[in-house]
Amino acid sequence: MMHRTKKENDVNEGKWIGIGGKFEDGETAGECLIREVTEETGIELHSFIFHGIIYFRNDEYEDEEMYLYSAHITDGQAEAVSCGDSCPEGELRFVPDEDIMSLNLWDGDRIFLKELLDNKIRISYDLTYEHGKLVKCEKVPVRNILFDLDGTLIDTGEGIMKCAAHSLKAIGVEVDDWRELSFFVGPPLVYTYTHRYGVDMDKARELVKIYRERYNPIGVYECTPYPGVRDCLEELKNKGYKLYVASSKPENMCRLLMEHFDLADYFDDIAGSTPDGRIDTKAQVLTELFRRGSADDPSFIGESVLIGDTRFDIEGAVNAGISSLGVSFGYGDTNEMTNLGASVIVDRMEEITDSLFQNL
Repeated sequence: MMHRTKKENDVNEGKWIGIGGKFEDGETAGECLIREVTEETGIELHSFIFHGIIYFRNDEYEDEEMYLYSAHITDGQAEAVSCGDSCPEGELRFVPDEDIMSLNLWDGDRIFLKELLDNKIRISYDLTYEHGKLVKCEKVPVRNILFDLDGTLIDTGEGIMKCAAHSLKAIGVEVDDWRELSFFVGPPLVYTYTHRYGVDMDKARELVKIYRERYNPIGVYECTPYPGVRDCLEELKNKGYKLYVASSKPENMCRLLMEHFDLADYFDDIAGSTPDGRIDTKAQVLTELFRRGSADDPSFIGESVLIGDTRFDIEGAVNAGISSLGVSFGYGDTNEMTNLGASVIVDRMEEITDSLFQNL
């Protein structure tokens, strides 16, 4: 932690606070975290877990919001950190868990740090200070449910895998059984082509075009909603949640599928990737959805949770700065999703509502 003792006109003067700082233009929350931790400690984070957003409201300073993360570091990383007086804003120290609450902390920090030490799953608060004293503390509720599409709402595997097999013929790869290509379901297509088959980005984009030659007229319809989807969506809407789709699939295809299965009316908005590659990854899709949702609701991000079936969904949520929930009936690895910070894993659509109440 940082003991703020050096910076002039510092609102945190004398307090112990976590490592962090301001967003730079275009950064996601995860990217900001990586940069700030590297700048302040020299540690390069490769994995971390998102816990929640803390809103600070103050009568003497501008309102702020803080994205709360934790990360495990190795003994070697810890030994390499230059602690003590070398930091320009204060003294950097590793503090044992049992000593944290005895430090000079902000009152609101005591609340969320205690929950962090107690391994609480989602930690989001709205804190109001007047003249430096905490006068109001409210939990930030979940109001917005963001669903991945492939492998979460709809089992689109058959169409995706058959179209992938069709496209791979262009690079001389013959697939005897299209079911072997389940790793195509979930991540952006260019990611799979480049990482699995070693092609460059130009060739990957060419393969995407070939893939879509079959997918657009045929493959898009080779799918079916998962059991219980409609009942789950109706229950969530009846309980007052706003529902959204956030998918790496092209947005026009997402809308086509939702309308084809008569599910579109359940959703307040549907966001997906763009053909030009500007929006491609899950984090980019979420950022676009945040841009749209925050126009009418400044608390949109802090009140949102993503539900998905692969590590790409959980990683996207972590990098974008929202909580996540995993489903086991899709195409991902549940251990991967848990290790990346999924709040809970559910086995059936019917379990989603109860899990939201109990864990988030």
